[in-house]
This record gives sequence, C-alpha cells and structure tokens, in this order.
Amino acid sequence: MNLEHSHQSIRSAATDRSIPATPKRSFAKRVVSSSRRLRARIGVGIGLCLGLAALVIVLE
Repeated sequence: MNLEHSHQSIRSAATDRSIPATPKRSFAKRVVSSSRRLRARIGVGIGLCLGLAALVIVLE
C-alpha cells in the first residue's frame, strides 16, 4: 500500500505567503546602497580637491 499520497500535503512554515504586488525590501536596500555610493563619490571628490589644493600650494 502506498501511504505517501494518502494524506494531505503538509504546508511548511517557510512558505512565502506574501502578496506578490507588495513592494519588497529591495527598495530600501537600493536606497542604502545608492547613498553609500554617493558618499563614496563625494569622499573621492573631496580627496581629489584637497590633494590638488595641496599640490598647488606646494608648487607655488
């Protein structure tokens, strides 16, 4: 006798029951990553400006 198919399937607790239309956490992750990239670019720009200013001061 095959008992595997005689009972109802058991739903696991890990089943994703969220509504597909709802926004996920990816929006927040994108905002955080874009702000990190922006801060990194600003830091590089400030570093280049300070380095260039120091070079100009030394060469004068």
